[in-house]
Amino acid sequence: MHDERTLALSREMEEKKDQSYKRMVDKFGDSAPARAVGATTHSGIPIKPAYFPHDIADIDLEKDIGAPGQHPFTRGNLPAQYQFMNWANQPVMGFGLPEDTRARMDHLTAKGMTGYFGQTNYNLVYDLVSHEGLDPDHPGARGRVGQCGMAVYSKQDMAILFDGLDLRKINVVHITYYQSVPALAQYIALAEEQGIKPSELRGNSMNWYHQSAYVGSSAFEPDNGQKLAVELISYCNKNMPRWNTTNLFCYGIEEAGGTAIQEIGLMLAYGIDLVRDCKKTGMSADEVLLRVGFQISQANDFFEEICKIRALRRIWSTYMRDEMGAEDPRGMHVRIHCHTSGAVLTAQQPLVNLIRTTLHAFGAALSGVQAMEVSGYDEALSIPTEESATLALRVQQVIQEETNITAVSDPLAGSYYVESLTNEIAKQALELVAKIEEQGGYIAAQKKGYIRREIEDSADRWRELVESGERAIVGLNCYVEEDETPPEIFKVDREAEKVSVQRVQKMRAERDADKYDKAMAKLKSVAEDFAAKSVGEIGDGSLIDAAVDAARADATTGEMMSILKTALGWKTPHEY
Repeated sequence: MHDERTLALSREMEEKKDQSYKRMVDKFGDSAPARAVGATTHSGIPIKPAYFPHDIADIDLEKDIGAPGQHPFTRGNLPAQYQFMNWANQPVMGFGLPEDTRARMDHLTAKGMTGYFGQTNYNLVYDLVSHEGLDPDHPGARGRVGQCGMAVYSKQDMAILFDGLDLRKINVVHITYYQSVPALAQYIALAEEQGIKPSELRGNSMNWYHQSAYVGSSAFEPDNGQKLAVELISYCNKNMPRWNTTNLFCYGIEEAGGTAIQEIGLMLAYGIDLVRDCKKTGMSADEVLLRVGFQISQANDFFEEICKIRALRRIWSTYMRDEMGAEDPRGMHVRIHCHTSGAVLTAQQPLVNLIRTTLHAFGAALSGVQAMEVSGYDEALSIPTEESATLALRVQQVIQEETNITAVSDPLAGSYYVESLTNEIAKQALELVAKIEEQGGYIAAQKKGYIRREIEDSADRWRELVESGERAIVGLNCYVEEDETPPEIFKVDREAEKVSVQRVQKMRAERDADKYDKAMAKLKSVAEDFAAKSVGEIGDGSLIDAAVDAARADATTGEMMSILKTALGWKTPHEY
């Protein structure tokens, strides 16, 4: 990137700087700050005090950096980043009854929440009961109905949630764990009642079966979870061309204690496994990749979090093209929904979290993400209040409207530090991928417990650094205030659980029992047949079709999941 004269001068300048720097360190002696003598990123990458042209001498401008909208897409997917279209505002919403969540949806829409080109979008999270594949009247649901998400368990619940909305004109992200099939089936069944075909629907299924490797909740057996992911992709490719089929849950890795390198390396490893298995059913790499997205964290190490996104775009596009056979440039894109980190928010001095989330959001914008959720300042304590949810949206809007950073694509490109760090993160992420490939791929490594151990070890190191004070967290281990005024805490209405139970029991009593029994018998038969097949033998969409039939007959999430759990295996993480 530079001629020999420039590189020689660069090295000479660093040498002179180092001599002066060493004199300062010697003067301070043992009292020199740690960041002055041994700084690292939060992933452990050594950081120099200053960077020069020779630090990026080995980086190829065309192969490694490129231009916005050109391979390897390090600088962004499109030539125009935000000049014609801001990133989408995608706050996560969901709590209490369907009508409670709908009220928050309407509130944030009125406050200016905007999707692509002004499109209406809703980013909706289901509650803890749904994630476990239960219904509200199950004993295990007690105290969890409508908590950390919305109490939506059936087509009828969805009808309340989306009352008066034309499903053809909105984009709905269904934040599910392992109940992706029932949730999609119920949404399709509701749309049919409005005269809307599946092909007209826009939205996103999480397809998060891969997260069972690092999220500590009960899940399907890994091989069968992978088959469910492939089946959903295949069904949507044939029937729902506007539907995004899979969200690679990078965010959950960092939230569980993983590093930025693990976050992108593990999801590249999973993407490889997913494409390989989809190709066994006859799909091409492009058919899979065109509607795969990423959910990525932005945490406290400002430049590392930016550089990991630039590195991911580079290694993903190159690997998918060269190794997996992608040909369409759009299939090589890393389409990113950024979620500012919840794990680094503090219950102490919660208003300080507004500063953290603003920095996270600013970094995400500088890195060129496509959509963004900014955590509420009170999320370490509760579901966001209406006020904190509005302020989180305002963080995005201020950056979009007032900072002028939307006028330039990838404004940090060319920084000696940014390009050097991007390169090092990409290198270490690929080394992690190689380790996983040696074990047979992501699913094989998951079954061996390798992925969970890697992330738990990282989480332990983080905890040690925080408890020792080596990693400072304002309000927790430094600048602590003894007397704090507790903030207003959001609480889900206690009546939500009672109402949910009454609704599901009333629906069961009133639905067409014969139609329901036939649909559930069919789902059971298809699920058992599905379980007996290898990944190369699935993909005809019969499982999703059967689930849609069950949803038409008013089957609940818990009822459909019960059949899938029995057929496919369902255990707690430590049992795998």
